[in-house]
Amino acid sequence: MKQSLNQQPNNARAMRHPLCWLLLLMAISAASEAGHADLYFSAPYSGQKVTEYEVNLPISRHIKKPFRIPADCAAAQAAFRQGAQQWCNRVERTIWSKVQQDCDYVNFLYRFNGPPTHDFVSGYDFMNAKLHDLPIQVDCNPESDSGNCRPLPPGVPDLTRILTRVEPSSEKPANDLQACRIKNGLFRGRIDFKSTGLDCETDPLATGFRVIAIDYADVNGDGYQDVTLRLLPLGRGGRRGPLILPLTRKQADGPFTIPQNLPGPVPRP
Repeated sequence: MKQSLNQQPNNARAMRHPLCWLLLLMAISAASEAGHADLYFSAPYSGQKVTEYEVNLPISRHIKKPFRIPADCAAAQAAFRQGAQQWCNRVERTIWSKVQQDCDYVNFLYRFNGPPTHDFVSGYDFMNAKLHDLPIQVDCNPESDSGNCRPLPPGVPDLTRILTRVEPSSEKPANDLQACRIKNGLFRGRIDFKSTGLDCETDPLATGFRVIAIDYADVNGDGYQDVTLRLLPLGRGGRRGPLILPLTRKQADGPFTIPQNLPGPVPRP
């Protein structure tokens, strides 16, 4: 579906040449032809789920220019770097910020051209994933013992910080394997983090997250297909915007891990 309507990452300079964006768009097309779902965006103003959108934004005091995203990402980011946002009102500055975030995300997904050689992720049902399969640091309690928390790549969310822990004085939940999984893209529950794994209890009032998009691409260029989950935190105290969780695995039925050597921070849409 189509709709008409700051700082750059460390590696953003590589995407400033128009040829780079042409190759990037070819990579998006190739991913779609390979059978993966289209890359979706939330359209400005309406919030509608679309594969591209058009916005008309100021580039000088008296001139506005239409940008179709993602096709015009190179031109949009060039105008932004040249200070186009200074001619905007508050609403237009918000739209400019969204355009930059969407283009950064497209760049993150498709900066490496060509299909991956190995794919051990696209056959997995992430809308009903087992929490045990996700890279959750079960021995990490950021509230009391941060020494056990291994650092994550810049921008990668720590799921232990958005899941409700079982209080030490409360009754421990039974090891319910059905409760310890995402169901139809949604998880809300209480977690008992143990060295042997996770015990879970469904709780609609607890914090959690919703899987709002699943995107496939080789994000680090190692020849292995990766998947990027866009997660929306739910409950009090959660971040309002989506979180970006890149995952990969190197063998069938192997554990999912964070891809190594990510070329730059994971963008925050």
